[in-house]
Amino acid sequence: MIPTLTYLQFHLVFTLPLVAALWYLTPEYDRVRRRRATVGITVLVAIAYAYTTPWISYMIRRGAWSYGEGAVFVRALSIPLGEYLFFGIQTVIAGFVLHRIGFDPAFREGDFDRRPRVAGVLVGLSMVAGGLWLVSLDDAFLYLGGLIAWVGPVLALQWSVGGGYLARTPRVWLTVTLVPAVYFWIVDRIAIGMGTWVLSTELTTGVAVLGLPIEEMLFFASANLMTVNGLVLFEWVLDWNDRRTAVEGSIATVPDDVGPGND
Repeated sequence: MIPTLTYLQFHLVFTLPLVAALWYLTPEYDRVRRRRATVGITVLVAIAYAYTTPWISYMIRRGAWSYGEGAVFVRALSIPLGEYLFFGIQTVIAGFVLHRIGFDPAFREGDFDRRPRVAGVLVGLSMVAGGLWLVSLDDAFLYLGGLIAWVGPVLALQWSVGGGYLARTPRVWLTVTLVPAVYFWIVDRIAIGMGTWVLSTELTTGVAVLGLPIEEMLFFASANLMTVNGLVLFEWVLDWNDRRTAVEGSIATVPDDVGPGND
């Protein structure tokens, strides 16, 4: 019989060493870029805790998943300490991978194009409606539908702000979404196999890929996607503000007597 891997052991083996390795491999930035990258990750960690805690607590209390005997030692709001650690660790890993791969946060003309922004909002709102509809159909869609509805508002908000930028940089955010997701899929499958957490057979679809439930696959992909989009848009907005401030400053410094008709 395979011994149960505790949640804290899971982090000690699979996530914390990865955080340390990615931190060591982070690129050298100038002072301004380093500060922005640090603030961006910190802000996204705070948002992850605020937005994810109520949803995870609800799913655990409904019984969408549970934890193996002896895998959890401390809980708050029904959520194990290891789960709380995961909120921050996954966000940090996605952030480090993003900066290791690299991205250009520069604002370009057309980034405020209305079409991709509207399309993104419509997709996000459709996800909310579709997810809630799935939940109403059958208990087996609780995790899947709840997940889709949970992701929808964030994507709608992100695309409403920077849909033009996201539409012209899909290679970056798709790559950085999938690279950590694949790693988490692998270690999640290991944790399920070792009994760290157990998914409900009544509240999930039962569809799996190589033993990994599709709900778990979508969770890690969507959590990474929200994180990556949030980080790139954070620095993109700052770059847009830098350019706007520079233009306003240059206009303000033009002498009043300089203009047409003045010699």
